This record gives sequence, C-alpha cells and structure tokens, in this order.
Amino acid sequence: MDLPTPPAHARELRYRFLGGSSASAQPGQVDWAIGLLEERLGKLSVRLSTEDAPEAPAQAPLAGEPSGGARVIFALGRGAEVERAARLAAVDLPEAPESFAIFGDTERTEDLCVYGADTRGLVYAITELADRADCAGSVPDAADYRPALVEKPATAVRSISRCFQSEVEDLAWFHDREGWEAYLTLLATHRFNRLSLTLGMQYNYPYGNEFLSDVYLYFAYPFLVEVPGHDVRVSNLAADERARNLETLKFIAREAARRGLEFQLALWTQSYDFDDCPGANHRISGLGPDNIAAYCRDALAMLLAEVPEISGLTLRVHVECGIPEGRYDFWQTYFEAVTGAGRRIRLDLHAKGIDDRLIEIALATGMAVTISPKYTSEHLGLPYHQASIRALELPQNHQVVFYSGDDVEKHAGKWQFSEGSRRFMRYSYGDLLREGRPYDIVYRIWPGTVRLLLWGDPLLAGGYGRNASFCGSQGIELCEPLSFKGRMGSGVSGNRIGYRDGRLAGDRDWEKFAYTYRVWGRSLYDPEADPRAFRRYLEREFGEIAGPCERALSYASRILPLITLAHTPTASNNSYWPEIYENMSVVHEAPPLPYGYEQPGPSRFGTVGACDPQLFLSPREFATCLHRGQPVRRLTPLTWANWLARLAAAAELELARADAGTRQATPGYLRLSVDVAILAGIGRFFAEKVRAAVLWELHLLSGEARAAEAALAHYGLARDAWAAAAEAGRQLYVEDLAYGPHSWLRGRWDDRLPAIEQDIAEMAGLVAQGRSAPRRDSPLGARLVAAVEAWSSAQRQACRHRPPDGFLPGEDLEISCLPAGASRRAVVLHYRHVDQSKPWRAAEMAWDGTAYRGRIPGDYTRAPFPLQYYFEISDGTCSHFCPGLEDDLCNVPYFVLESVNSCRKKVNNGPTFNEEKLP
Repeated sequence: MDLPTPPAHARELRYRFLGGSSASAQPGQVDWAIGLLEERLGKLSVRLSTEDAPEAPAQAPLAGEPSGGARVIFALGRGAEVERAARLAAVDLPEAPESFAIFGDTERTEDLCVYGADTRGLVYAITELADRADCAGSVPDAADYRPALVEKPATAVRSISRCFQSEVEDLAWFHDREGWEAYLTLLATHRFNRLSLTLGMQYNYPYGNEFLSDVYLYFAYPFLVEVPGHDVRVSNLAADERARNLETLKFIAREAARRGLEFQLALWTQSYDFDDCPGANHRISGLGPDNIAAYCRDALAMLLAEVPEISGLTLRVHVECGIPEGRYDFWQTYFEAVTGAGRRIRLDLHAKGIDDRLIEIALATGMAVTISPKYTSEHLGLPYHQASIRALELPQNHQVVFYSGDDVEKHAGKWQFSEGSRRFMRYSYGDLLREGRPYDIVYRIWPGTVRLLLWGDPLLAGGYGRNASFCGSQGIELCEPLSFKGRMGSGVSGNRIGYRDGRLAGDRDWEKFAYTYRVWGRSLYDPEADPRAFRRYLEREFGEIAGPCERALSYASRILPLITLAHTPTASNNSYWPEIYENMSVVHEAPPLPYGYEQPGPSRFGTVGACDPQLFLSPREFATCLHRGQPVRRLTPLTWANWLARLAAAAELELARADAGTRQATPGYLRLSVDVAILAGIGRFFAEKVRAAVLWELHLLSGEARAAEAALAHYGLARDAWAAAAEAGRQLYVEDLAYGPHSWLRGRWDDRLPAIEQDIAEMAGLVAQGRSAPRRDSPLGARLVAAVEAWSSAQRQACRHRPPDGFLPGEDLEISCLPAGASRRAVVLHYRHVDQSKPWRAAEMAWDGTAYRGRIPGDYTRAPFPLQYYFEISDGTCSHFCPGLEDDLCNVPYFVLESVNSCRKKVNNGPTFNEEKLP
C-alpha cells in the first residue's frame, strides 16, 4: 500500500522530556529513540524538535492533522506532570519494568503523553510511534490514543541468537555496520530486549574432527584477541584482521546497548582437537590440556575488558564444548575471568549435560545464573511444553550413538552426564523446575524446523509468549531464521536465503523475515498484542490483499511445528529437517542415518513416535489398537493429520484470495506466496502420508488387502502434494540450499521426490503381489478401513473444571471435573511432577452424583516440584481429553499447579473453564 503523499511544506512537532522523580538527564537510549522518531517523521515532512529549539516558520496544518500547538511529552518514570495527566485521562500508569503508556492529555487536549516506567519502556513507547510513522504514515496525535495504549511485558527475557557459522557466508554480515544498525533497530522496535551474538556452534561436537573445515570463530578467542603470556597462533589470520574482528564486536555491543538491548556473548566452544583437523581453513597452535583453562580464562577476561557492554555470557558446558563432563576444575578457572570483571555478568549455561555441582560452581561466582534448556528438542514445536520426553532420553534407555568402534571407548567417558545419568536434560527442561531454585530458566528455540521459509503466526507466537514464563521461567531465546546456514563447512557464496534471483533477497538476508521478527518480538512481550501492530506492516507491503496474506501465512506457519511435535524420527536438527524432508520409507526399514539410529526396533515411517509420547500415538500404535479392538487412549495420527489438512486447505484458500486481488506480483508477495504454497504442500504431504502409514500398518497386522490398496492411494496423494511444493520451490530457490554437509541437510524439495516415488513403487509392487495371492478381505477389515477414512474426532472434551489455587506439600490434593453430556463415562486423572525424568501416573476418578473426583496422594505432593495434570474421558472406544488441544493448537493441554508455599499460587496456561460445548 502506498503511504499518503507527504505535504510539500514542513510541519513542526515539539517535544519535552520529563525525567520523573528519579531521572533528570535524558538517557542515551532515549536520545537514540527520539532520533529514530525524528528520522521517520522527517520522511513525512514533519520536524520534531525540543521546546527550547528555535521555532520553524509557522505552517497551516492540513485537514485532519494536528494543529501547530501539538506537543509530545516524553516522561521517564513518574512525576507530577505525567501523573496529573494520567489521572485526568483515567490511565493507570504501569510500573513494571519495560512497561509504557501513550495517551492524550484531556486538559491540554493536543498534548500526547508518552510514558515509560523505565528507560527501556520509554524506548518501546517512542519506537511504537516511529513504527506507526514508518508503516502507516501516522504522525503522533493525542486523538489516536484515546483510549490509551498501555502495555507491559509478559516475558522478562526476549532474546535473539544471531549465529556465525561460516566464513564464506557470515563474515560479510558480521562486518556490515549499516546492516547491524538497521537490524538492531528492528529488534528494539519489536520489543526484543537481548541480542545473543553466538559463536562456536558450527559443529556438533569437537572430537573426531577429520571433517572440520571452516573453523572461523569456532574457537573464537584467538580470532578476536592476542592474549599476553600465551603463544597461541592462528594460521591464515593477519593481526589487522583480528583487530578488525574485535572492533566489529565492540561496535555491535555499543549499538545494541544504545538501543536498550542487553548484549550477550555466546561462546559455545572452549576447545577441540586442534592437532587433529587436517582440513581446517585455520590451524590453531599453542594450546593443549595443560594450558587450555588458563588461556580461555585470560582471553575471556580481555574480551570483558575490551567490550564493557557485554552484560552476559552464554556457555555450552557439556562435552560438545570441548571440555569433558565432570572437569569442574576447568570451569572454576574459567569463571575467574567473570569474578574479576568488575561488573555484573549474567551466566547463561546451556542445560544439556548440566549437573548440580556445575550449577553450584556457577552460583559461587556471585553472579546471576540462568540455565537454558531447549524448548522442544532441537526444533520448533507447538507452544506448550511437551508433556513428556521420549523413552530414548531416559537414562535407563541411553546408548552412545555418536561414535563407533574404538572411538566409543576413547570418548565415552567424556559424555558421562549428557549420554548417561543426566540424559533426560538433552531436549527439554528435565528436572530444573523445582520450586525455590536459585537460578533462572530461559528456553532456547533451536532452528531445526524452520530455517529458510517465511514464518508468521501471531496466535502461535502468542502461545509461546504465555508459556515462556512456565513455572516461573524468565523467557525465550529464539535462534533467528537462517541460523544454521552454511553450518559444518557447507557455506556457499551468493545470497544466504538461496534465491535464484538475488533481487528477491533484498539488501540483507534478514529483511525477508521482518514480519517474522515483528510477530515473535511483540508476541513474546504481549501474547495478546493488538493485531493492528502486525497488520500495519502487511498493509504497507500488500495493500488491499494484506488480510488474505496475513491469514494464509498464519495458517501455513502452524504446519511445520505440528509435524515436528507429532512425528519425531529424531530430536536432532542434524538429522531431521521437516522443512526439506528426507523421505522415510513407509514400507521398508530405514538405514541408521538420518533416522534409524534413534528408533527402537523396526524403523519405518509408521513406527515413528512423537516428541511428546504421553499425548500422541504413532501410526503403528494406533493401527494396533484398531486391529486388536483396544481403546484408543492418546491422540491418534489421524487427528493431527486432519489438522494438517485443514491448515493446508485454509492457507491455500487465503492464498487464492490474495492471488485474485494481486495486480502486480511484487518481490515481497512472491516471497510470501511461494513459501506459503510450499508449506501448504508439505502439510498435505504429511497428512496423506500419515493416513497411508496407518493403513499400511493395519495391512501388516491384519493382511487386509483393502488396507494396502487404500494406503497406496493415500501415498499417491502425498506424492502429488510434495510435487506441487517442489515445483513452487524450484521457481524461486537454487538447487543447493546447504545447512550442513549431509544430503539430508542440503538440496531442494524436488530432489526429495525420487525417494518418495521409489517408496511408492515398492509399495505398489507389494500390493500387486498381494493381488496375485488369495485375497484376504473381511467385514471387520472393511469396517476398520472405513473408520480410518472417515476419522474426524478432535479428541477434545469439554469439561467443567476449576483448578485449585495450589496444593499443600505432603497433603492429599482433591480434584474434580464434570464432562459435558449426560452419559456416564470412564474418567482418568493423569498427573505428574513437572519433572521430565519422572513418569506420569494415572488414577481412576469416581462419580459422586455431582462430578467425577480424584485424588493425588500426599506422599506424591511432597516433592519440590509443581504438579501438572489432565483428564482422560473414555467411552470405551476412543478417549477424549480435557483441556486437550484446541483446533488452533495454541493452548496448553494440561493444567499446572504450584504449591501454596510458592510465590506463584497457580500457573494455568489453559482455560480455567473448558466449557465451550456445555449447555
């Protein structure tokens, strides 16, 4: 949409800064924000100036514009004037950190009050005005803020991880100072409050490194500083290049701080086999077991001194950082750099492999400590925290899968926690959420699911915003789009997004994802954010078709997270990339890589379970229930296949509406429309393939020919859906989209098609063989196939239930519910500590004439963890659940209670009353 043509003459808008009761000077971050607003208004021919600046020649306002007497009052904190204006306007000024209010002064009717509870809150308020000017051509006007805009954050930490992976692909953006200024402005405008510059994630683990090639900034210190007293050298790195790297790091940190962003330096690698990487483009010498700890300490101390804006460190602390697990002496030495820095440095320790002793060592520094588990394995799932982890992640089921032969004996001891007693910490929060803990929790969303396609769903992002504070957690760090591009030495020249036509990429790769950043940042800050905050950007970009574009992308953006959660052949992003999916056979057993190594027993598509096996059945498990006539007691694969089909259909419908209203396909619309088409095709593919897998597993169990033939038909439909996605992708994207060296981490959608077609051909051959043999078709088999084809249940049950206000540790907890409907049901209470290392328990609930009642015994409530629970309501054939998953997939399918001793009495991310179907 074209913005209104600005007036040919300049107008003036005056402002005054009020420091409040605790501030008199105007902080530098506020200076920056006012400068941004001044720049954006200047494009609309409006001059922003202080009250004491010389007045510009008076100009008559245009019709509908504020008159020349309009003022903006920027108020940092409370003070008499802003409190008077707020009282007259009936505005309750928020006091929470980072909160703000924008409202019209009802006494001085042309004055606009812009209040921030603190510096960052005021920056958010001012950048809100700047964003409206930029997207909608809106000049600050008191009339536009009656009623007032009042916002406060739901999530304390809203972080972006920007990852350096490749010298070929990333060095250019690392040194692009104009790009950083624009990028950091984007983050601050959309309410992110932390940038984590992430170094050292190029490789999965630092042993057996014959495959290491691109190691630029992998072990970051010698690429940034030359440490006195240590003769550490890097080949092919000139001194001026090292100095330039450090100057760039300083610049990024300063510019982040100038915008009110915390600057976190993430150092994921502390060592590797420096003498065992013949293919590395840079060789590091002068380091070994005897001096690695002292060198890392001294190098870190130099960085903290050179870059005073570093306010936190993110550290990988298990064996993949290069330090064997249990080497506490390394960390004690290393943390001396932190305690000697002369300022507060927050320590953010990656959760995998962490144990109590290491946490104690970190806490002993006196610094604030955060533990950062993965949100949903190494992927983007649905917003709720998975109700369980896979059996493979429990200690008694562990196996070392990274090495073979002699390497197992050589390296196994280094993995004593992450592959041993603490294995349950690999992919979720494990046992970290105990009440009264002395550390904070921040979840990290890894980039295994969505890497290069456009993403933007305010509903799903809002769900993440609500769950970021799960059981007192502090927030979320999001690995940005393209995070792992060029990883493990797979970098290629050209635009990082991989467009065939470089003009589609824009000046900088992150610009494609401007809407993604907007949706994530604002939804984490306020899960109930005003939709107009998202729509004004789309209206500027797409004009009259903004509505269909918004809805198409929203529906499409739920497809991959649902697939990732419900179908998880491996939790590792290094093997599973559902965005460009490496086909897994429905018919025959999978090879060890990329999927078979994590599958117990026969590994084919139909035997693959969910990332959350407490709630989801695999196709094989569901087919077994049907075949044996057993009740279905978890969400079926057909349930989520139907969700996928509906999301794909809704996205395609809205995309068709947008296409019909498009007069000219702009680069922005091409990017959106092709990515939505690809996502919809992936959704249809998985929906049909899951149906095929259920029917094929039913055929294997029963020998029913009808089931095999129906499976083949659905697999053919899946192939057609993938082919449509592949054709859409082929139009815009290059052949090799490289996110790693392995075939399943690079390529394009069309090169996955032959494997799909081969599997279908093998299935067709088996079906044909069956036709030549005596045919087995039974009436029961026909009914089962018909039931699969007609499955429509969402498996969600409306119930009347009010969660208790908390529980008293050591005492029984009584819980009741009343399912909708007159018929009596079997109702089961499922409950567990919020501890992924422990199993769920189940108790039958009894009907007392008014409701079903159950009890969690006192010996179970005594543990120092919150409780989570849900209800299973069964008619003897298929179970339904309360609260269950709603059709928008954004809610929490269980209830959570904290003890009455906790400062938070109740954590209930689902509805208090789930009764939308009750009379």
